[in-house]
Amino acid sequence: MGKPLDILKIIKLLNNAPDLTLDKNLLMTALDASEEDLYSTVKNLSVYSDAITVENDKFSLKEKIDLLDDMSIFKRVEGSGRIAILDAVDSTNTFMIKNASMLASGDVVIAEIQSEGRGSRGGKWHSGLGKQLTLSVCYIFDSFEKLQGLSVGIGVATAISIERFGFENILLKWPNDVYMDTLKVGGILIETVPYKDKVKAIIGVGLNVYDDDFGELTRDYGAMYSKQPDNFKRNDLAAALINNIKRTCEDFNKGSKRMIFESFKARDEMLGKMIQVDNVQGSFVGRAAGIDNTGALLLAQDDKKISIRSGHITYLKDQ
Repeated sequence: MGKPLDILKIIKLLNNAPDLTLDKNLLMTALDASEEDLYSTVKNLSVYSDAITVENDKFSLKEKIDLLDDMSIFKRVEGSGRIAILDAVDSTNTFMIKNASMLASGDVVIAEIQSEGRGSRGGKWHSGLGKQLTLSVCYIFDSFEKLQGLSVGIGVATAISIERFGFENILLKWPNDVYMDTLKVGGILIETVPYKDKVKAIIGVGLNVYDDDFGELTRDYGAMYSKQPDNFKRNDLAAALINNIKRTCEDFNKGSKRMIFESFKARDEMLGKMIQVDNVQGSFVGRAAGIDNTGALLLAQDDKKISIRSGHITYLKDQ
């Protein structure tokens, strides 16, 4: 399942140090590391983050970092499965797919830094150190049919997890985006791997927890918090999210979807809006009319409604 690399050990030491600063010799002793290894590890981090500065052989954090802790999360997660926290990975979904043969249902991978996070239609999900929550959960379903509408269900699970911390303005854009008012704060990507006569679903969720530089992303992104509030840690959100994802998967595997779909309808960001949906079948224009009992998008066209299972959404001006 992988293991945390030395950069997280350095950050943990600096997080607890006076003024978030330690001399290189103290770090080398605490880590049992050479000077070359210490500088090399910090240099590698600089590719993704400027969290650590070095001046006169003193290593400092620019600000305290809300690091994830696997044991803190594990103790609060229900059911079976392992939890691995990686310091940097291209994509938690990609990591899981590459290691699919070793995964059990309920296994979770979380990344402190995700350099090539993937969204729908090849979009990228940026993840800065200590600012986002990017994770993937493996769940084994009895058949592909059981997964129908799962992205809607995971959206609801994600919204409920965020709302637990006092937020009331969480909306879901079919099929896989999470919004806070008008700003996107999260995304969902579900991929599958055949497994005997069943299927392993790799369920990826990325959430912007704290304000960050969102890199080259062009759309309007936001975050849950501008900075870390008192009495909140990303561990809390991670545990809540993992539990809600697992419960949703269990419900879908049993065929219990109706209440989940009703919950989506109460948070439907697109309802009533004129949209264009592009997919392999073509382009479809109409007014978003909710979802059907399978989780498919309902599109109202004149005197009829059509169901659409996948596609890219573009908003249109009302005629």
